[in-house]
Formats: sequence, C-alpha cells, structure tokens
Amino acid sequence: MSWLYEFKPQKDRALLSVSHILMAAGVTPNMITAAGLLVSIIAGLLAMSGHLYIGIVIFLFGAGLDAVDGSFARACGLTSDFGRYFDSICDRLSELAFITGAVFGGVSFFVFIVIAGSVLLLGSRIYNHRRGLSSDAAMFGRPERLALLVIGLLVPYPYNTVIFMLAGFLCLVSSAQVLTSGVRTRKGLEWVKSLLG
Repeated sequence: MSWLYEFKPQKDRALLSVSHILMAAGVTPNMITAAGLLVSIIAGLLAMSGHLYIGIVIFLFGAGLDAVDGSFARACGLTSDFGRYFDSICDRLSELAFITGAVFGGVSFFVFIVIAGSVLLLGSRIYNHRRGLSSDAAMFGRPERLALLVIGLLVPYPYNTVIFMLAGFLCLVSSAQVLTSGVRTRKGLEWVKSLLG
C-alpha cells in the first residue's frame, strides 16, 4: 500500500470538524467527489487554452477535494460501495479531463501512459473487490501518481516522457501487486476454511 495512506487516520481526525460542518450544510461526500471532477475539467480547459501552470494549480485543488470526500464519508458514517466506485471513477475521469486539456494545449501525448496505468490499476482493484479480496497492496497510489504527473508536466522533453513512462510502469507493477495479493489472500482464506471445515 502507498506509504502516504498510513496517514489516513490523522487526515480523518484533522478533517473531522470540517466533515461535520459539511454534513450539517446538507453536503454529501459524493457532491465533494463531483465537485473535484468539475474543478479538474476547468483545469483541463485552462491547460488547453495555454494556461498550463494555472491549470496545474487548479487541478491540484481538485485533487485536494478528493482527499476530503473519503474522510468526510468515514467521519459521518456515509461510506458505501457506490461511493467507493464513484470516487475511483471520478479520480480517473478527473485525470483524463485535465490531461486531455494539457495535450491539446501542447503537452506530449505520452502523458496518456499515466492514464492507461491508472485505469489498469483501477481494473485490478475492482477485480479483487468483486471477489471480496483485498486491494491494498499497491505501493504506487494516487498521491504518488499525481506527483509524477505534475513533475512530468513541469519538466521539458524528453525528461517528461521518461517520467510519464515511469509512472505508467509503476502503475503496472502496482496492478500486479494487487492481483497477486488477492490470489495470496484467496489461498489463505481457502486454507483457513479447510482447517475450520
């Protein structure tokens, strides 16, 4: 699992009062998720119009909203399978919207490697989740992926291509980690059942 996810409990505690304020105002975690997607679309439009650096700042603000929605859902007891899937899909759509705008604005199309890796990782997590298996084994999560994405957008060619390819490769490795972890978990569950049964 991404080392940054170890700080989730501290993040949840830090956002506890904000979560209760949002809930009292009638806001839901899915609204925060959708707002993050909308902000990323705006960031993509800015990048497409030649304002890449402003677009990056706006995109990172949208990614910050993604840090709030999960904490909000956990703090207020509003977690659901729909919310988990909606959040994951909106994360990928946010990245796609921003990256597409950046490519139309002149960024190397190799940046789409990051999206391909991200979608592959999502698919492996969904595959495990549908079978009731853990998908926490991925060492390369969204925070690391976004960090490499932004660094790649800021550095010139050909260094950006190398960074995009590295991010895609790390997504591939993490997908393999998720799938093999699920297989090990499944074998472990079958072994425990055989002992008990």
